[in-house]
Amino acid sequence: MGSPNSGGVSQAAHVVLTVDAAEFELAADALRQSGARAIEERHVGNAIELWAVLGDSAASTAFVDRWRDRWQARVELVDLTPSDTWKRYAKPVVVNEKLAIVPAWMDVREKEHFPFVVSIDPEESFGLGDHPTTRIVVDLLCRLMAPESTVLDMGAGSGVLSIVAALLGARRVVGIDRAIGAVGVAQRNAERNGVSEVTEFFQGSTVPIGEQFDVVAANILAPVLLDLCGPIVRSVELGGTIMLSGLRIDRRQDVINRYVAEGCRLVDDLLLEGWCGVAMTKQQ
Repeated sequence: MGSPNSGGVSQAAHVVLTVDAAEFELAADALRQSGARAIEERHVGNAIELWAVLGDSAASTAFVDRWRDRWQARVELVDLTPSDTWKRYAKPVVVNEKLAIVPAWMDVREKEHFPFVVSIDPEESFGLGDHPTTRIVVDLLCRLMAPESTVLDMGAGSGVLSIVAALLGARRVVGIDRAIGAVGVAQRNAERNGVSEVTEFFQGSTVPIGEQFDVVAANILAPVLLDLCGPIVRSVELGGTIMLSGLRIDRRQDVINRYVAEGCRLVDDLLLEGWCGVAMTKQQ
């Protein structure tokens, strides 16, 4: 991914898309479909910049060439050494009175105050667990998941949701992410938290066929949640719970309506920092 420059500093190619709010989800999904592990949002005036790592410079340039007619797109080389300085300022994420998420390189003093503490290292560019959509699903898991549940985590990333489910007592958790590097990162985080025996991680973007779970958590963007509605609902046991996040407010009702049409009932609805999450039960 990185390559040394003439001064010997390792660099990574970042794709930068500049879009308006109406195009945000489509642009973010295009990045994820191309293998983006995480997407950083930067608000610049009335526009939004999306920064993501897709691979080497060649992969990044190919993506920009493909989409430059629709969005402002460019490739930026970012020095990796200074980019790691964010770790100095990372803080524990207090989700609720039960659980906190702590960067793996910090002292875990939070164990004195919370029943559950999740230690996460996102490594190159996966989520730490501090994004509002992740916090929404973690909160839903804490309140709605029964012990001994089986759980499917679609869009597992660094494994935060899978690890939370395992720590809360799930007997089996399957995490799936389309990014090739996600599996290794999630497995290492599962081992770090002592839950590797009940968690499995796979690379892909499809819902497992022929298997049903008590809980399905899908922290992915609205277009993907709509595309995967049928397979997700089929993968849940009757009476089971579906937790959906990654929703902007203006897409919330579209997603709810689609899942209700597939036989689900809304049981919880959360809003955090402009993002939405919902919990539904499968009725038929």
